[in-house]
Amino acid sequence: MVPLEDEEYIGGVTSGRMLRAGGIAGYSVYVTTRRLIGAKNRKALWKGIAGSAFGGVAGMYVGSKLSREANAQMINELEQKKDFEVTKENVSSVEMKKPTLVHRGHMIISATTGEPVKILLADGGDYKRLLELMQSFRPEILTVV
Repeated sequence: MVPLEDEEYIGGVTSGRMLRAGGIAGYSVYVTTRRLIGAKNRKALWKGIAGSAFGGVAGMYVGSKLSREANAQMINELEQKKDFEVTKENVSSVEMKKPTLVHRGHMIISATTGEPVKILLADGGDYKRLLELMQSFRPEILTVV
């Protein structure tokens, strides 16, 4: 999908403790005004292994503070590294489950077509930031279990 003129970056979460089901740890979820984008992020994995605290790459409303040029550049960078994308109107539901000390949480993104995307969460901070992003993206399709 080519970035649209009126598409704006809202925010994203990158973590070495987050992974797409069946993959290796180190993942990112980004939100624009038009879609959800997932991307593998091995740098986050290595920072996590090294023991550095690594949370959200960008705050929830960073997009509103970006210049037009910076916004376009951010969206073009996301285009280059995306693992999946779902347009806003094609997201039928997002299920969020908070991780506990014993069990991982998850985020399941279901689209009107195709298989659901499951992202495993091991960190409560990642869960909280993703929940805030999903509430700003499409709160009416969000389910917390």
